Amino acid sequence: MLPSIDYSIIIPAFNEEELLPGTIDYLQALILNDKNRMGEIIVVDNDSTDSTAKLAKEKNCRVVHEPFRQIAKARNKGASVARGNLLFFIDADTIVPESTFCEALHKMEEEGAGGGGSILKFDNDHGRFWAGKVLPGLWNSLSRAFCLFAGSFIFCRTELFIKSKGFPESHFAGEEIVFNRRLKKVCRAEGMKLCILTDSPVCSSARKLTWHNDWSIILRILPLIGLPWLLKSRKACRFWYERPKD
Repeated sequence: MLPSIDYSIIIPAFNEEELLPGTIDYLQALILNDKNRMGEIIVVDNDSTDSTAKLAKEKNCRVVHEPFRQIAKARNKGASVARGNLLFFIDADTIVPESTFCEALHKMEEEGAGGGGSILKFDNDHGRFWAGKVLPGLWNSLSRAFCLFAGSFIFCRTELFIKSKGFPESHFAGEEIVFNRRLKKVCRAEGMKLCILTDSPVCSSARKLTWHNDWSIILRILPLIGLPWLLKSRKACRFWYERPKD
């Protein structure tokens, strides 16, 4: 008989051999330090061409393969095999402070929260005032004001994820915003709320700042805000899928 699992951590990963091992090591330490619960890590190999899947298996993670390169589809694939009553979606380049992770568990287990996210920061702003400081600060303000969570760290109850129908596979970006809206609706029906954790932000890699200048970032993202239907186009959302080394 398989052991009972309290929570599942799902990591969508495409060509993440550089940063994934460190993220896994950190999360495994969190799980090991939690003496009251049992967790699992599921790495969704989103058709990587490097050693992503091999490294995850060597670190004793559950690895599933999703051949279609799409963030929403990868997250949903991980959720479909998860055994935990609670789900965490964490990007391969993101470190979640232990206090934030434990607070998320407490919110769902003790305070009746249906799910949520956290404010965020970059590991390095690379001296970029606009993209490195203003944009993350603006997002954090919107996150607090409207209870919006970024895709780099999302948590929710498994049954609510199912009722929310998961991440929209019609979208190549912005899927977390659509899921956020769906989850809010389901939570209201269940008498629950979402929450944004603000004490200790999660820390994501600022590697995109080394790949794109500020104007490039603005020109790639701004049309998606004004024309949201473009979020359903892989070509329009290439900012999230293309890398200089690809």
